[in-house]
Amino acid sequence: MPASSIRATLVVAMASTCAAFHLPGAMPRASLGLSRTLAMTSRKSHSPLGLFPEAQSRGFPLVAQRENLKPLQASSAGGLELKGETSMPGMIANLMKNIVGSGVLCVAGGVAAATDQKAALIPAVLIAFAFAAIAGYCFTLVGRVSLMTGANSYTQGWAKTVGESTAWIPNLIVVFKTWSACLIYSMIIGDLFTDLAVTAGISTFAGIGVNRVSILIASHLFGLLPLCLLRSFSALSFASVLGIGGLLFTGVFMVMRMLDGSYLPGGKFYSALMTSGGAGTIVSSFDVMGTSPIKSLILISMLTNSYLCHYNAPKFMRELKDASISRFNQMTGAAFFGAFGLNAVYMIAGFLTFGGAAQGLILNNFATSDALATIARGAIAFSILFGYPLTFEGFRTSALEFAKVNAPTQRRKDAIAIGFIASVCMGAIVLSDLGVVVAFLGALLGSFVIYVFPSLMYRKAREIEVATTKEELGIDHTIAGALIGGGVGLGLLGAAVVFLKATTKILG
Repeated sequence: MPASSIRATLVVAMASTCAAFHLPGAMPRASLGLSRTLAMTSRKSHSPLGLFPEAQSRGFPLVAQRENLKPLQASSAGGLELKGETSMPGMIANLMKNIVGSGVLCVAGGVAAATDQKAALIPAVLIAFAFAAIAGYCFTLVGRVSLMTGANSYTQGWAKTVGESTAWIPNLIVVFKTWSACLIYSMIIGDLFTDLAVTAGISTFAGIGVNRVSILIASHLFGLLPLCLLRSFSALSFASVLGIGGLLFTGVFMVMRMLDGSYLPGGKFYSALMTSGGAGTIVSSFDVMGTSPIKSLILISMLTNSYLCHYNAPKFMRELKDASISRFNQMTGAAFFGAFGLNAVYMIAGFLTFGGAAQGLILNNFATSDALATIARGAIAFSILFGYPLTFEGFRTSALEFAKVNAPTQRRKDAIAIGFIASVCMGAIVLSDLGVVVAFLGALLGSFVIYVFPSLMYRKAREIEVATTKEELGIDHTIAGALIGGGVGLGLLGAAVVFLKATTKILG
């Protein structure tokens, strides 16, 4: 996908988002400038990947050419090495798996937080598409910064553009973001294995009551800790395949239940849930509470989390075979569109089945007597269990980078693993509402990692580059500026809405 096409899609996505929200004054401005902006994006991009004199003065080699990038030789200064051997289809699959995480299980609940009207699904899907397009665009910005500066990591890209003295800011946020991702995984493990124990009729084991707390302690002590203490995680590479398979199966299963009506009044599993839950049980709810536009910010926060993978953009640039800007854009467009498609399936199927009663973790809505739901819970639970150490490795690497530890001993690595597992387990025991946690952390941290920091890095990189070439800054520089303000605003406003909803009755 050419860069001009990505920018055009981005503009349309922004206009669609404004239309979905009916923002006062926003849509007219977007409409008036749309044709002009699209015309500008159709021109050749003024973004040569040239020499950075300021970066070179710091000892950072610049490695990029315009479109065709030759493999680099190893550099003592730590330049970006483009020696990737993974094909385009393989990279698209890997990136899509990296994008799609626990957030996909929460999007139906995000819609339910704002509405119980089926017609509201149309703007909700448009918003999901808009954020996929914007997040994908920002992902390409990080890749371009890596090429322009030779940065090997997200934090290094910041250091070479914005400045080394503040590089700890994105580094620290990535540390917290990877920690929170594992916290969310732990909460899902607790919920899913609890439901599986109920289905299996296991109430005690070795004289100990089987409940969410005991399951969390046992899974972390005897499952996750040994996995995180492994000397190498290469043996867990199958987790990516298992994860995608589990998500695809769950999506198909949810569509089947939406179509067969078994959770509608009179349906087989509707009756089972009413029997087990009692007269006050609400299995599904439509056209009762109406729509609250302000609460749609909860969905936006969740969608932010659903497209988060930007700190890995330099890694994907390095691993892509025959890397170039156009090939990187093609990989990004395909993967983010695939992630949007999966989000849309979960959103539509989950909401049309349960409506306003859809929970933060959609699998919690399904009956424990539903055999397909049991298989879906097991597939998701075990894929998370074995994929967990890979996310933990991202946390440990970022934490060591933040602490400026270049050659950690195995003892230190093990100590980090033990402390990490203990802290995450305690957090999962205390917190139970997955939807609120995903939305709050997504709003606060995701907005900065996805929108604000990539845009800041690109704008600074482009300004340094143009200082010597005397070229125009270009439309991407302008778009990045808008995304900085928009990202900050969405992050703060979304977090405030989630906090108010969780702690007060202001938003119902």
